[in-house]
Amino acid sequence: MRTHMKGLAVVCFLIVLFAVAGCGSHEEPKPVVGENLRSAMVGKKWVVEELFARRMNEEVTMEFMSDGTVKAFGGCNELTGTYTLLEDGLTFGPMASTRKSCGPALDEQEYSFKTFLARVERVELDGNDLLLLSREFPGPIRLTTGGGGLFW
Repeated sequence: MRTHMKGLAVVCFLIVLFAVAGCGSHEEPKPVVGENLRSAMVGKKWVVEELFARRMNEEVTMEFMSDGTVKAFGGCNELTGTYTLLEDGLTFGPMASTRKSCGPALDEQEYSFKTFLARVERVELDGNDLLLLSREFPGPIRLTTGGGGLFW
C-alpha cells in the first residue's frame, strides 16, 4: 500500500510540476505604460516614418522633453508645444509654429501632421517604434529613433 501511495504521490507531483512549468510561457508581453513609457519617449529624437500609413516626403521629427514640452520639425517649420502623458493616454496642447511655406506637398504634409497631433489620444511602444494613435484616423503616426546600424 505504501509503494502504491508513493507512486501516486510522485505522479501527482510530476503533474503539478509540469502544470506550473507551462504557466506563463504563453503570456502576452505587458504593454509599456506610465513612467516606463515616459522614460522610453523622453530625450530622444524621434523621426516620423509614417503618417496614416503614408511615407513622409521630408524628414519630420519630434522630441519629447522631460518638462512636458515637445519640439518638432514638420518638414518645413519648427513646432513647439506641450504634451500630457497619463499611463498610455497622450494628448498635445496647442502647437506654436514658424510660418514658412515650402510648396504644396510639404505644406500639406505639415498640415496633416499638425492636425493629427491635435487628435492623438493614445501612445504605444511597438518594439523600437512609437505609435501615436487616434480613433479618428485609420493608422498611427509611426516614429522611430532610427540609428539601426554601426556606421549610420
